[in-house]
Amino acid sequence: MKYIIGVDGGGTKTEAVAYDFQGNIIVTSVKGFANLLNNREKALNNIVDSIREIIDVLKEDELVDLYLGIAGSEVGDNAKIIKDTIKNELKTDCVLMNDAEIALKAMLRGNDGILTIAGTGSIAFGVKNNSSVRCGGWGNLLGDEGSGYKISIDAIKRMIFEEENSLPKSELTTRIMKRLGAKSIGEVVTFVYSSTKDEIASLAEVVSILGEEGNKIAEEILVNEGVDLAKTVINVYRKLKFESCSIALVGGVIRKAKILRKSFEKYLRENIVIEYIVDDEISPTIGAYYINKAKRESNV
Repeated sequence: MKYIIGVDGGGTKTEAVAYDFQGNIIVTSVKGFANLLNNREKALNNIVDSIREIIDVLKEDELVDLYLGIAGSEVGDNAKIIKDTIKNELKTDCVLMNDAEIALKAMLRGNDGILTIAGTGSIAFGVKNNSSVRCGGWGNLLGDEGSGYKISIDAIKRMIFEEENSLPKSELTTRIMKRLGAKSIGEVVTFVYSSTKDEIASLAEVVSILGEEGNKIAEEILVNEGVDLAKTVINVYRKLKFESCSIALVGGVIRKAKILRKSFEKYLRENIVIEYIVDDEISPTIGAYYINKAKRESNV
């Protein structure tokens, strides 16, 4: 049986899946992180091991194509390192892209469009006629509009504003301090400077719940971040000169924060032409199947 392997590698796990020509899953392998920025040697081992585990089960000479979507592969010479390692260790070539591109191909079934990721961080990534553009995704210090991290920081800045201007503690401040078990703003600040991005971003849930309860401060934060996230998508749309396109959505914030999602979609529809919005929960690895399918159909 001829098969294709798709690999989706991020900062937490590496998922490799073999698909047949009908898009059915044959074998799956999951290993640790794949982002070389975490640890180059361990990441490369995880990528190679995930693929080798599949090849060991299936016949190597039946492998038609290998597509990898690896976070951080666009940084420095990481792409060359990954490709060379695959060639040396597995004796096969591969097509390498970043993880956003393979996720886009998966969710839009191989079609062009824009992927928006809004979880702990955020990014907008678009593909049109083999050209790609990204906006956002510059990390928590330089951007990440509409992300859990940015929402949380906005909320904490509001708490500091209340403290410095001798304002009564808002419900937002009270809820966040309760969530953290903090007795003062100083303890909240200590939490920020001693915690991971994920831990800080988790406070976005508090803001989202408050917003849905009608809290105006929380609602304003969520609406503003929804608009800012939409602006990154619009920038991608205009850079790629789309006249219309579909939008794929990934990440806990864009899927669960209802006020942010509503604000995001409203601003988009006011400024660009959207064909449809997709937020299905599917493995990005199936993007490999759709890429290969398009290749096979173009050769007919």
